[in-house]
Amino acid sequence: MVNILNQHRRTHRCASQFAALIGVLTFACLPAHAVTNVVLFIADDLGWNDVGYHGSEIRTPTIDRLAEEGVVLDRFYAHPVCSPTRSALMTGRSPLRTGVLIPFEPWFSTGLPLSEKLLPEYFKDAGYRTLAVGKWHLGPHHVLHHPQSRGFDHFYGHLGGFINHEMHTIWRGVDWQRNRSTVYEEGYATDLIADEAVRLVQEHDADVPLFLYVAFNAPHSPLQAPADAIAEYDDIGDFDRRIFAAMVTELDRGIARVLAALDAAGLSDDTLVMFMSDNGGEETLGADNGPFRDMKGTPWEGGIRVPALMWLPGVLEAGSRYGGRVAVEDLLPTFMAAAEIEAEWPQPLDGINLWPALTSGETVEDRTIALARHNHEQYSIAYFSGEWKLVQTPGETPDAPRYALFRILEDPSEQNDLAAEQPDVLQRLIGEVAALPRGPVVGMDDPPIPTATGLGGPMSIPPDRRPPNREPWAESARTD
Repeated sequence: MVNILNQHRRTHRCASQFAALIGVLTFACLPAHAVTNVVLFIADDLGWNDVGYHGSEIRTPTIDRLAEEGVVLDRFYAHPVCSPTRSALMTGRSPLRTGVLIPFEPWFSTGLPLSEKLLPEYFKDAGYRTLAVGKWHLGPHHVLHHPQSRGFDHFYGHLGGFINHEMHTIWRGVDWQRNRSTVYEEGYATDLIADEAVRLVQEHDADVPLFLYVAFNAPHSPLQAPADAIAEYDDIGDFDRRIFAAMVTELDRGIARVLAALDAAGLSDDTLVMFMSDNGGEETLGADNGPFRDMKGTPWEGGIRVPALMWLPGVLEAGSRYGGRVAVEDLLPTFMAAAEIEAEWPQPLDGINLWPALTSGETVEDRTIALARHNHEQYSIAYFSGEWKLVQTPGETPDAPRYALFRILEDPSEQNDLAAEQPDVLQRLIGEVAALPRGPVVGMDDPPIPTATGLGGPMSIPPDRRPPNREPWAESARTD
């Protein structure tokens, strides 16, 4: 029945594209896809031990079901902070190449370089409807850096890295829009994001392939959740952890609603679903990255090794685990291979196609991976090569970073630094890191965040409840 439905969709799609061909000469009949639709869910600052299937006390029944019915990516790596991860996802290229190594702030004059071709652009070229809901964080200042200028047909959500989840403000400006027009509405952001995604699925023409990007801002601070959701976790003594847990469960419920809409629309059978976090959790704000070391913003495992899974019954083996190393850069070529979209890369990719490994167990050749960020002064880098992980962290001067070395498969908690015992390995990996292609760091000429922990800042636990007093971010963006 599924194959018949897919054939009907492809036949109808080709007929529609033939009609369009007469007028604009832009479409070609799509190949028979193993995957017709792709839906990507992203959580924001979710730690390793913040999902039920990793043993957390936080209840995530929907995410757990996807894990039980799909494949868990047991060694999935993001970058230490959000904009680098999102740029790597969208380009398939290392932030070291693109220069996106600093989180974009609302006052930044730039964004993800316009020379980069993005994931939704590849899908759009292949005839897909491309929809984005939630957090963008790849450039707020100019409309050319906004989602609809980078391949998305529709965008609803916020441009910046965080918001007040109830007032939809950042730095006292409203950052909540639908297609470049600010939306003033009440509601908890997680619920509104799910509402929009459900509506888009319900209105979607099933004969047109779909790429849906649902980027929740939860559980990023400030810590806010509905009172009844918080009350469900009265058994958690730590108040911050209690709110954080409620935020994660509300996110899980939002995902459940979107999946139910896909099922009701008859789209589930040929839709690849992925769930991931954009970096490790911020443990000072309620997250838990155990058993890994440290947290968001760092190149230690707690900052970069995150929950991730893929779900496609009948194609991906239910209840399986993929133990190979996966980087967020791999998603672009993997998604395109799953959808059988062929394209030429305008620039070299750092990600690789893992679809054959995930579906048929093909062996993937070992390759190096670098996860990185910049703090306006120095780099933080995690570099993987074979059994080794090199950790570079800021030193007293930019010319003297600190290094640590681990056999990461044997020591995933990074307790046994082997730098002194393995000087030859250490120097070899330091040399390889130094030789990595690097572009200029985007945003270096822009000022750093004024206060990370002050009222309204991204590391603030209490939300800023002052009314907005600045022009809305959507309307304040440059168009010249």
